[in-house]
Amino acid sequence: MSYDLISAPPINPETKPFWDAAEQGKFLIRRCPACGEAHWYPRTICPLCHKADTHWEESPGTGTIYSWTHMRKCPRGPFALAYLELDEGPRVYVQFRPEDNESLEIGKRAQIMFHPVKDGATMMFAKLI
Repeated sequence: MSYDLISAPPINPETKPFWDAAEQGKFLIRRCPACGEAHWYPRTICPLCHKADTHWEESPGTGTIYSWTHMRKCPRGPFALAYLELDEGPRVYVQFRPEDNESLEIGKRAQIMFHPVKDGATMMFAKLI
């Protein structure tokens, strides 16, 4: 798999701060001050208590593999997708970097990282730690 075959997701005003931080190698999540819970995918309204005052928080992006799968038949080549359960609680659906694909196991530690992809955009991946 080549990183230059991957396109970054579209950016909207609600997720722009996340992608701006990603370009600097920082992983952000949202936290709700009303219920205290962190959540992923970044959105203004808390998906747990429905309050509209969540705020950005930098996260180390570390956690454990909750579940994963290999996508073997793809025009751009095989790749692995996983749910990474962050230390803060939320689960993030993420693609692993190619060099880790054959070493994935439930419970292994991993970390979010960023890599340039097609057209110079930055995309989120995970790596084993």
